[in-house]
Amino acid sequence: MIFRILSFEEEISGQSTLAVRKDLHRLWLDWLKLNPVEETPAGRFEQLQSLFYKDLSFSGDWQAYYHSQNLLIGEVLTRRSGNATSLALLLHYFARKLDIECQILRFPAQTMLAFQLAEQRVYFDAFSGESKTEAELEVIHRGFKGDLARLNERDLTPLASAKVTERWLGELKRMCLREDNFEMALSVSQVLLRLKPGDPHEMRDRGFIYQQLDCTNVAINDFEYFIEQCPDDPLSKILKVQIHSMDSQPAILH
Repeated sequence: MIFRILSFEEEISGQSTLAVRKDLHRLWLDWLKLNPVEETPAGRFEQLQSLFYKDLSFSGDWQAYYHSQNLLIGEVLTRRSGNATSLALLLHYFARKLDIECQILRFPAQTMLAFQLAEQRVYFDAFSGESKTEAELEVIHRGFKGDLARLNERDLTPLASAKVTERWLGELKRMCLREDNFEMALSVSQVLLRLKPGDPHEMRDRGFIYQQLDCTNVAINDFEYFIEQCPDDPLSKILKVQIHSMDSQPAILH
């Protein structure tokens, strides 16, 4: 899973991720030389936590949680600090190396993991490095969705690898927009549209990015597509006004 994301990271950033892949493999081999692997799933789970949070010193970055440096795997590996998604991806990688059954959940509030340890299922927050009960997940879920929201069984089902990749890309796009890095945001948007061709919401987002880059004509095309596909969406009315305003501006050639 993480290597697919690294391939997209390389495409988006324009920087090779070969060294990142080699570093991940080296870190695992170096640890394996010094640590005999436990026989039981519970024992290996304890080893995983020790490997990740003590030996390799990974931790969650509270101060810059929404910065792209906390999501790009190469940056996270160098800094040993990341957000819930990047840390979950790295922890998932090492869990698979230790032959621990590990899945990333559909849980909407943030990226969470589930470990199957024989008959026991453990929910785990890679960002804090703590196991979570269903009651604790319910509290996090209500903080994200509102007090009337309730955690349901679907929220705790595994997320397919392709959907994990889309979640990572979606987070990266939002972070780039927060940082006004519209060129990278456009690269991410193009990848998302390749994975979800014709998705009206992705087209709308790409239109916004093009608008920030002063590419008015293509922005209008994307906005018009969204309006056509989602005429009842409240944003469609706003975009119609924006299109009228953009149409009256002189074209900028790129």
